[in-house]
Amino acid sequence: MRTKNKFTIILVFLATIILIDTVYALSASNSTKQELATQCIKDSQQYIKDMHENNFSIQRINESFKQAESLYNSQILLGTQNKSTDFSLVIPYCDEIKIIKDTAFEARYEFEAFLIFYNESITRQMNSSSIELIISEIHEEFTSERYENVKPLVEKAYQETISVKSSYTSLNVFYKATTKSLKQFFIDNWVYIASVIVFILLILIIFRRPFLKYRLKRKISYLQLRKTTLKELIMRTQEGYFNKGNVSEGTYNLRTKKFADLVRDIDRQIPLLEEEYIKLEKKIK
Repeated sequence: MRTKNKFTIILVFLATIILIDTVYALSASNSTKQELATQCIKDSQQYIKDMHENNFSIQRINESFKQAESLYNSQILLGTQNKSTDFSLVIPYCDEIKIIKDTAFEARYEFEAFLIFYNESITRQMNSSSIELIISEIHEEFTSERYENVKPLVEKAYQETISVKSSYTSLNVFYKATTKSLKQFFIDNWVYIASVIVFILLILIIFRRPFLKYRLKRKISYLQLRKTTLKELIMRTQEGYFNKGNVSEGTYNLRTKKFADLVRDIDRQIPLLEEEYIKLEKKIK
C-alpha cells in the first residue's frame, strides 16, 4: 500500500509540474503575441504616415488599420477582464498594411522610371496617344489605390512606347527613301511628265463643257426620279390612311407634309438646272 501511495504522489507531482509548464508556456506565448501585435500596430502607424507624406491615397490602408486597431483594443479589454486573448488575430491586418505600402512605393518607382524612358524615347512628331491612354490608366490605379495593377500596366506602356518608336522610325526611313526615289524619278522623266500634264489639261479644256452638260443632265434626271418616287409615297400614304386604315392620322399628316415639302424643293431646283443646262448647250454650239 505504501508503494502504491508513493507512486500516486509521484504522478500527481509530475502532473502538477506539466500543468504549471503549460500555463507558463501559454502565458509566455500570449505575452509574445501581444508584443508582436503592439509592435505591428506601431509599424502600421508609421507606414500610414510614410504614405501620407509621400502623397499616396491612404483610404484603403486606413481601413485595414482600423480593423487591426479594433481587434487589438478588444484583446486588451479581454485581458483586463482576465479572459482568454488572441493577439495573433491582429497580425494579418498588419501584414496586409505592409504589403500595400511596399507595393505602392514599388509601383511609384517603376512608374517614375518608365516616365524617364518615355520622355527620352518619344518626340512631338510621334503619335503617342495610345501610350497616353495607358498612362492615364496608371494614374487611375494610383488614385483608386490598386497598386498591384500598376506593374502590368507599366510593362504594357514600355511595350507600346517601343512599338510607337519603332513604327515612327520605320515610317521615317520609308518616307526618306520614297522621297529620294520620287525626286530622282521626276528628274529623270520630267519631260514625259510635263507632256502628260499638258495633254490632260488640254483634254479638260476641250471636254469641260460637255462634261458639265452631262453632269447637269444626270442631276436633273435624278431629281425627276426622286420627285416621281415621292409622289408614289404620298399616294401610298393616302391609300393607307383612307382605304386600308393602317396609317394613323398623325402619321398621315406628318408624311404628306414632309413629302410635299420635298417635292416643292425639287420643283424649285429642276427649272434652275434646266436653265443652266440650256445656257451651257448654247455655249457649246
